[in-house]
Amino acid sequence: MDHIKTDITLDFLRISNLLSRYGAKMVADVGLSSIQQWVILSTISRKGEISIGELKKETLVTKQNMTGMVNRLHQSNLVALAPDPADKRRTIATLTEHGHQVYEQLKESRYDFNAQAYQIYDDQEIHTLSLLLGRLVEHLKEDDEN
Repeated sequence: MDHIKTDITLDFLRISNLLSRYGAKMVADVGLSSIQQWVILSTISRKGEISIGELKKETLVTKQNMTGMVNRLHQSNLVALAPDPADKRRTIATLTEHGHQVYEQLKESRYDFNAQAYQIYDDQEIHTLSLLLGRLVEHLKEDDEN
């Protein structure tokens, strides 16, 4: 069984490399410089507004890297930053109108990619895969925090 687990881990690494290649092209087509910027825009879009600390936890990016990436997104007018009215030490990030437009531009290429990549699975398999991967991510996050 251990060799199967090793094969799964190696497959995840190969998938990560492949997704990075596809993702790099998609983000470059809309003027972003990294896949991480897409991940940040996606997270902010889903949450509406989010503190930098929460964004760091959601995306699994270190605080130093997160600050730099969010500042670059802010300088590119993709993200607005404001002090949290409840706690002035916290900074809240929201998407600007331009940020929403860029994120929406990614949708078409994302839909096309998803249709092509996941065509080998039926809806039930996709749902199961999503649940299993989500559970693994949560487990690994817990181990990482300890």
